[in-house]
Amino acid sequence: MGQRVILLGLLGVFAYQDWKKKKVSVYLLLVSGIVGLLCHLYSREIGMEDMLLGAAIGLALLFCGFVTGEKIGYGDGAMLMVSGIFLGFSANLELLLISLLLLEMAALFLVVVKRKGRRYRIPFIPFLLAGYLYLLI
Repeated sequence: MGQRVILLGLLGVFAYQDWKKKKVSVYLLLVSGIVGLLCHLYSREIGMEDMLLGAAIGLALLFCGFVTGEKIGYGDGAMLMVSGIFLGFSANLELLLISLLLLEMAALFLVVVKRKGRRYRIPFIPFLLAGYLYLLI
């Protein structure tokens, strides 16, 4: 239970940073990952393989960001690595898919109603927060 609250707080902080500045603190992400590892060493809720596979989802997103010239932000991939440490593979994959669905709905709204173009940048971590809140319900 404590790990869920910690991850919710971290997502809240990073969502605010991503929304306001379009950047997140790399050092805070690193500290968050270490906190996640320490939590799992203490509680052992998920196995090490599950934790590493969960973090691999974020690593794959980092690679996609590198290949696309950072059209997908590095902070988004790093945040998914941290959430993968906290959640494990299946829950982190579910979080990613729900967040992408929410992002798609928002992008459709922005294109159709607000007439935004392809170059309009949408911060992703607030959608991770919304997706995580959905998972907690």
